This record gives sequence, structure tokens and C-alpha cells, in this order.
Amino acid sequence: MARRSTTLSNLGDFSDCSVCSSSRDMERLTINSEVDTQVEMQQKDDGVFVENVASFHVSCDRHRTRSNSVIDSIGGIDSIVPSTDNAIPRKKSLSSSDYHTLPDPDCIDTEVFVSEWVEKISDTSDAHASFPPQNEDDNLIIGLSSKVTAIMSVVKDAECYNMHHKYRGKCVIFNHEEFDTGFDKREGSTADALRLEKSFGKLGFDVEIYNDFTHVEVMGEIDKLSNYDHTDNDCLCIIVLTHGLHNDLICAKDAAYKSDKIWKPFTADRCTSLAGKPKLFFFQACRGDELDGGVLLCARSLITSETDSVASYKIPTHADFLIAHSSVQGFYTWRNPVEGTWYIQCLCDVLDEHGTKLDLMSLLTMTARKVATDYTSHNPDEPIMHDKKQVPSVTTMLIRSIYFPPKTQT
Repeated sequence: MARRSTTLSNLGDFSDCSVCSSSRDMERLTINSEVDTQVEMQQKDDGVFVENVASFHVSCDRHRTRSNSVIDSIGGIDSIVPSTDNAIPRKKSLSSSDYHTLPDPDCIDTEVFVSEWVEKISDTSDAHASFPPQNEDDNLIIGLSSKVTAIMSVVKDAECYNMHHKYRGKCVIFNHEEFDTGFDKREGSTADALRLEKSFGKLGFDVEIYNDFTHVEVMGEIDKLSNYDHTDNDCLCIIVLTHGLHNDLICAKDAAYKSDKIWKPFTADRCTSLAGKPKLFFFQACRGDELDGGVLLCARSLITSETDSVASYKIPTHADFLIAHSSVQGFYTWRNPVEGTWYIQCLCDVLDEHGTKLDLMSLLTMTARKVATDYTSHNPDEPIMHDKKQVPSVTTMLIRSIYFPPKTQT
């Protein structure tokens, strides 16, 4: 039976984007060029979208029905709209002067083009650059042999990562609960952060929590971590708890930015002391505005069945990453305003029980199963938000298994 929290008697199951989302609010919006409110999203060179809200107010006078969870995004389904040039009115539940605009999800870093320097010359190389391009981020030439070297932390054919360094490593949690951009407060996020601190602390991590950082502060901390000496550490873990948008945009206190800004500074060529070591990133945030109604599975019948080397070697710069999301691309995630998000609470439950015994991918599979089968949204007064499901997703570039054996106290 799907788990339905009864902690809150006066709240219903909301998706984790919690601007008043009544069933009437959930209707798709149409473009209206006559607007009274100016909301501007400006795309910065580094992929940051700063929102200047001249007049942003949402009518929340209606009484919330009994619920467990809210969507972990910036507002109701109707608040995510593909326009930056036109303000979009919310239908029915808000007055005609209440508008909210967001960047066009189809126009954010999605342009695909082939540069003139690309020339396919043979099937053996598939696509060969006669003159490699410049990487604007770090001024390096893409495609040339790397001159970067790093200390080998484990032999080439090892099945598991070396988790026997002096320290487990840093676990940094960016907890975003309140925002300056007019986005809803993420009630319950602090419960997630405290639970994560306890669970990852038990695994030996040095946990640090940063609350409601601005984009500049987040990037400053990421830069500091990228330049930190992780030689004596097993790995790195970074967790971001926040609102999310389409195209993997996530929100700092004052701006939205691409989530890859969090993990790209730790590639092997940019953070050599983590080369060959696991780099773990967890994002608790919506990734779109779709809802998962689930599928009922019925039983077909009553009967059911079911050699090490010390030689040096080279690895790709993007190896050894694991990027875990609370939902699949394009979908909402759910948060309980008291207990926290479904995903983080399930992750911590699994880590607390099996964290030192099973490998990480098994732990994440168990977490996904727990979220997918134990939880269902409950909001009968808003049918569009009622009886919805969620499943986490993982992108892995890991090349070995990860275990978290207990650390010897020093």
C-alpha cells in the first residue's frame, strides 16, 4: 500500500512547487500580451538567470485542503510557462494583474549547431576535428592530449574505489528554503538537511550545511571546494535542495542557474586531487511540470515466481561522477512541509539501514524502489494533484563500485 502521511490535518498533497495550486490553477495558460506586471529573466554569459520582480504577488487566500506534500518547484503547474517576452496570466484563481514569466525552456542553452571546423573524414574516428575548438570556460583546447597528471588512488582493474584514505571526504549541503525571487518557501527542506547531516555523518563524511546562499555564494563555495586538496579523502559529495525548472535549471536565493555549474568544476583535469575518486552529486528539485499518474500492476495469477596492475593508466576527465536526481527529466517531485521530501527521506532511510554494507548503486536502486512504491500524493480536493507518483533517476559515469566501510576513529 502506498504511504500516505497524515501528519498534517490541514494540508493536502502538493507537488514541490508550492504557489497555490488549486485544480483550477492547473489549467494550461494562454499568452496574453496585455500585462500589468513586469517580470524579467536575463540570461547571463555563465548560464545564470537573474529574476527582477517588479510586482509579484500570488493570491493564497483559499484554504489548503488536507495534504502530505508539495511540488519542489517554483509554483503551481501553471507558473512554468515558455515565454520571456510575454507575461502569462494565471487563469481564474488569480486576478488579471497577477502574472509570472519564466525563461523559455526551449530556448535555454538548447541550440544545436555544427561548427565549420567539424569534418567527418572516416568511420574509424566517426567525427574528426581538423582544428579543435577552444573551451571558453577554462581556455583549454578541446581534443588535444591532456598534459594533466594526478596521483593514482586505485589500480586500473580494481573492482571498487579506494575508500580507505584517512578521511571519507566532504559532504556539502546547499539548503534553499527561502528565496528573494518571489518563489514559495520550501517548507520541510531544513528537515531534509538535518536528516542528511546525520545519515552522511554516520558514513564518515565531514558534513557542512549552507542555508539560503545566493548564486555568487554558491559558486564561491564550489570554487573553493574545487581548489581544495582532497588527497587524503575518499570522495566528494555535494547535495542541493532547492526549487527546479525545465532544462535542469535550479534556484539559488536570488537566481536560477544550470545544475552542471555545480559538478563541472570537479572534472579530473580541473580538480586533480579528486581524479580517479568518486564525485557524488544529489539534486532534490523539480525538473519540469509534468505529473506522473502511475500504472496499476495486477497479478497475472495467484502463483508468482521469480588481475591487479601497478602500471599507470589514463582516464576520461568526466569519469567517476554520479549525478542523482529526485525525479526524471521533465517531472515534478514531492515534499512534505513537515517531514521533508520523499526522495531525501527515503535515501536517508536506506543509508541508515544499509549504508555500510551495500554498494552505492544498490542503495540508490533501493531508494528509487521505496519512493516509487511506498509514496503516493493525497489531495482528493484537487484531482489533478491527487494519487500521483514519483521515481528518482541516476546518471552515472562511475567505473567501479562504491562501498562505505566504517572509518577507523583516529
